[in-house]
Amino acid sequence: MDEDNLDNEDFMFDDDDDDSFERERKRRKNLPVYKKAMEILKTVESLVESLSETDKKMYASHLSESSLIMCAKIAGAVGSDSWLICMQNAAIVRHHAEYLLTATSGMRHMTAADKNYIMVLRTEIEEFRMLFKEWVSGFKEMDADGFDDEWGLFLR
Repeated sequence: MDEDNLDNEDFMFDDDDDDSFERERKRRKNLPVYKKAMEILKTVESLVESLSETDKKMYASHLSESSLIMCAKIAGAVGSDSWLICMQNAAIVRHHAEYLLTATSGMRHMTAADKNYIMVLRTEIEEFRMLFKEWVSGFKEMDADGFDDEWGLFLR
């Protein structure tokens, strides 16, 4: 490889990879369950900002982490053609969505958090649940990908 090619940072990538990446990014961005997860992330950010310093110490990191993980795991599943990865990521997403519901139940009674933010977040999670169910129903159509779940949890 000559020195001219080494100076070009894109020498390892071709246009087909760029196009494929861009199509995948657009598909993910337009997926209703992903859009709703992003809305939940923004609502969590607003809720966290409304908390007292004491309540932030108790809730902020867990709420933020759960909402970020939901977005990341949906994106990972969308980018995968693996039924097993989709199922694993969906289970993680469900866990974090349920955590957010549980946390907001406690916050309603044990903090001075803005009850409007809490209700908006709970409503968004319920809307997310419906979109999530629709999204995971599409996994049934995926081909068996030849990977065995070493833990025996996700079996076809």
